[in-house]
Amino acid sequence: MVTTPLGLHIRTWGSGARRILLLHGIQSNADGWWRLAVDLADRDWSVTAPDLRGHGRSPAGEDYLLPSYATDVLALGDGWDAVLGHSLGGAVAVLASTRNPAWAVRVVLQDPALILPDPFRAELMRGSMEWYDRPPTAEAVAEANLGWHPEDCRIKAEALRRSSPEMVRHTFEDNDPWNVLAEAATLPCPVVLLGSDPAAGVAFPVTIGEWLGTQPGVEYRMLSGAGHAAHREQAGYEAYLSAVLEALGPPQEATVEA
Repeated sequence: MVTTPLGLHIRTWGSGARRILLLHGIQSNADGWWRLAVDLADRDWSVTAPDLRGHGRSPAGEDYLLPSYATDVLALGDGWDAVLGHSLGGAVAVLASTRNPAWAVRVVLQDPALILPDPFRAELMRGSMEWYDRPPTAEAVAEANLGWHPEDCRIKAEALRRSSPEMVRHTFEDNDPWNVLAEAATLPCPVVLLGSDPAAGVAFPVTIGEWLGTQPGVEYRMLSGAGHAAHREQAGYEAYLSAVLEALGPPQEATVEA
């Protein structure tokens, strides 16, 4: 694990009173939050989203250990009113919050990759590596992900072109055993798990979500009909947005001293 963080490329939206950090999944980038980020900015959030190491416009890393990913995002500051992590970003958010209790007031985990046992982890790696055997066009992404918004297909294709097979292989292979469940169950802040529908394809099993939901400070909600990347889907996006807003909670009213 490296101890010196990489300088990550970031995108920002809005200038609201509440601050949120959005962490993407493997082979994605900050641009993939385009729709959610705008909707949050319209609701008085100040939104920041980095390209994780080896992704998008951020530099490649010396390694791709989950703690190293966490080191990078911790360097973006603390005191976030909320952090939302999707897939790989969910695992990174868990480790970052564990290391710095002041990092986030609330953590939302969207179909997070908290445990990837073999052979499931090996299957995910093979599927991810297959993208480097053919041109990653928006049309190819759309064909593999029916129901995604066309803009998300374009952004994902660009993100694939900017990623590398070495990053993918090291992220999956070097984090064996991939398991941050214990950390997720004991985070120093409230946690909301937004799990996808098993009928639509998930990275996070419902049974584990239900178990984590019994732990203090952790709430599990299964998003009916939502796939692994619910923020990219067209038909279910409004339901996904409502679930995220509910998970983030209402603005905290300032206390007026007498």
